[in-house]
Amino acid sequence: MKIVITILFSLLLVGCPKTEEGGFTSLIKGNLFGNGVEGFKKENIVISSKDQWKSFLSKMDTTNKVSKTFENAIDFSKEMVIVCMDKVRNSGGFSIEIKEAVKERETFLIKVKTEGPKPMSMVTSVIIQPYHIVKIKKTNKKIKFLEL
Repeated sequence: MKIVITILFSLLLVGCPKTEEGGFTSLIKGNLFGNGVEGFKKENIVISSKDQWKSFLSKMDTTNKVSKTFENAIDFSKEMVIVCMDKVRNSGGFSIEIKEAVKERETFLIKVKTEGPKPMSMVTSVIIQPYHIVKIKKTNKKIKFLEL
């Protein structure tokens, strides 16, 4: 009887998955220091081809030659790149981070968290634009972003 109940619960758990972890690999997280001259606004970008990637990197490197500081080898037949760009900030202490990537039935959900300095925190007097770039396994699902 215990075996039958165990098998039933196992089938129930395996047969009804609502979400599945998608996972990601972080390529780089940092700040651009070009006062916005790169032309990025607060945006989320999905890059699925080598041409899109090259175009993005040349735009990103307008002022900050940062693309050489992270893994550049991406197999676009198996992977995609997700970029989360914060808006241009007038001081340090800000960050943006992709916290989680979850495959759902019809979508791939990217959870993003933006943080700023606490009140009365000492921050640098610099203009920055925080970003986080990750790679995920290629998917045909619609990619949605959720700000935490």
